[in-house]
Amino acid sequence: TEMIRSEGGTAEFCHMDIFLVEDVKRVVQETLKAFGKIDILVNNVGGGEPGRRFEEISDEDWDKYIRFNLYGAFYMTREVFPHMMKQMSGKIVNISSGYAIGGGDYCAHYASAKAGLIGFTTSVAREAAPYHVNVNVIPVPTTDTPAMRLTDTEEMIEQEIRETPLGRIAVPEDVANTVLFLVSEAADYVTGQIVAPNGGKRMLV
Repeated sequence: TEMIRSEGGTAEFCHMDIFLVEDVKRVVQETLKAFGKIDILVNNVGGGEPGRRFEEISDEDWDKYIRFNLYGAFYMTREVFPHMMKQMSGKIVNISSGYAIGGGDYCAHYASAKAGLIGFTTSVAREAAPYHVNVNVIPVPTTDTPAMRLTDTEEMIEQEIRETPLGRIAVPEDVANTVLFLVSEAADYVTGQIVAPNGGKRMLV
């Protein structure tokens, strides 16, 4: 927030629990009060812990991963979309995972939740299109972040590089630039799409 303000922009920080519907409603209203309208929604809540074999996943863990990676996007989109519908414009970007496309070892609960986000995106995109609201999803690949460096070994990183045609793993800017494109006027004719900045590792038709 301070960085945006220091560059001459306007920014507000709102704290909320994404799993509390009343918190979601409050933050949307605070945003409308501060800015008058909502043009862009990026649903980026999600994640998980070190994985486990699918037969070892408990009911509680399954429910937790579905809630953490799917419910937040549902709550936020449900609350924001009516305002975009009234103004006949808006851009919604959901952040999924490459595991939703190609699967992965020890992450059946996580991959399932993120795949659900893709289905959610394409369905909402159809309903939103008559109101000129674009809805797309980015299946984020393995990305070079401090968190990734804590969980992935050098061997795992090297294997990821070997499997990626462009010869490197993603950096945060690769994902951020894809988001920037999808929320810009340049993407006005793009909706319901899986847009994957993955260096060619998984080529989608």
